[in-house]
Amino acid sequence: MNARRIGSCMMVPLLLALQPAWADEAPGDAQVQQVIKLPLKVNKPPAAEHGEAPAAKPEGKSAAKPEGKSEGKPAEGKPEGKAAETAKPAAEAGKKAEPAKMEPEKLAPSVPMSKPPARDLSQPSPEVHAPGGRPRAAQRIRPKAAKVKTAKARAGKAVGEAGQVKDVVGSIIKANSAYISKHSPGYLLRLGERAAPKATVVTCSSPGGRVGMQGADADADLFVISNLGNQLATSEGSIEYGVRHLHTPLLMFVSHTGCGAIRAAAGDYSGMEPSIQRELDSIEIPKGIDATNGALININNQVEGAILKFSGEVEAGRLAVLGGYYDFNNDLKQGRGRLVITNINGETDPVRIRELSRSGRYFHYAFMGQ
Repeated sequence: MNARRIGSCMMVPLLLALQPAWADEAPGDAQVQQVIKLPLKVNKPPAAEHGEAPAAKPEGKSAAKPEGKSEGKPAEGKPEGKAAETAKPAAEAGKKAEPAKMEPEKLAPSVPMSKPPARDLSQPSPEVHAPGGRPRAAQRIRPKAAKVKTAKARAGKAVGEAGQVKDVVGSIIKANSAYISKHSPGYLLRLGERAAPKATVVTCSSPGGRVGMQGADADADLFVISNLGNQLATSEGSIEYGVRHLHTPLLMFVSHTGCGAIRAAAGDYSGMEPSIQRELDSIEIPKGIDATNGALININNQVEGAILKFSGEVEAGRLAVLGGYYDFNNDLKQGRGRLVITNINGETDPVRIRELSRSGRYFHYAFMGQ
């Protein structure tokens, strides 16, 4: 009996140890299933207890904006183990996705762009300025300042021109005072009467055409006419007055180095004013010719035209027609700045001109056999 009791006592613990294994093999026992599922419920995340989706797979707005207690706050019961580790990355994923979702909201279609203003867009707007920058109203000073600067520049130029005119007028008056001091009242009285000049001289309007022509009594001896290119055609009336009314025995045409009228006549002057074009048309020289050669040809043309016009005075021996050239560059090798006679009554050979000049035969006309 004692052995049986001892054996039965040993079987009871053995049966109790084998009871869980038997429970797994008995699917129909509801009570055993409840015992087994209890520990499995403890291992699930707390979100599953409230019927929410698992945090490991966020979808749509539930990941970016969790609702209820899941919005940045854990459940009352703190998850432990793997459940806590799963919930933490899910919350971080929701925070990182949040800025990406907010970018399109800055350009929401509900905010329409305004139409461009009906004004000159090249000018800055006084109402709008960049963040952190100075207002546009301050930048508007720039164009005004530029206008003021331009106006000052113009005013300065006007002052410069006025100063130039003042200096020129002052120098003229000063020269006049010096001239008066050197001449007697009787001499000045004769100048006021009818002039009796000894020569009619046609020069170029450029200052280079009149240098060195003033002598001791040049103001009384010369009837000077200036025009573009020292021409007969454009000052015919003034020249005729000197020859036929003042009875000057000498008519002289004088050109000079670098004459602007000669350069213009040798080029294209179609863009100039019509009145200037008409004066340049009468300078008959080849296009593109050198300025010096062009000036010498023009002198010969003027002498020839004057001989034809005043042929009566020429045949009667009362008029000599000469041509001269102020050689500032010494192109003719007679001396820099020297006035060189290049034509005497149609004679253009330098050797013959020197002979006639030395002998004083200025009324010699080769074409007349004289």
